Amino acid sequence: MSEIKKYGETNTDKWVKEMTMSREIVLEIINHGVSQSQINQIIGLLSLELENRELLTGYRNVYKMSQGETVEGVQSTSKIILDS
Repeated sequence: MSEIKKYGETNTDKWVKEMTMSREIVLEIINHGVSQSQINQIIGLLSLELENRELLTGYRNVYKMSQGETVEGVQSTSKIILDS
């Protein structure tokens, strides 16, 4: 069986390279000793950098809800039951 020569990068190669770089960035942030609230803030700020408007608003809405902010068009489903 002869060995297949490949020229350039395949889509899988590019995906692996991008995923590896993303994981290295996350590891660098974690190595700084950030708190959970800082991680949440970083996610919120990075979401503002997205070019895809639907993804941007989706992530921002989740971020706002995590901060206790009201999100337009989303009805809260959580209820607190108090015993009397």
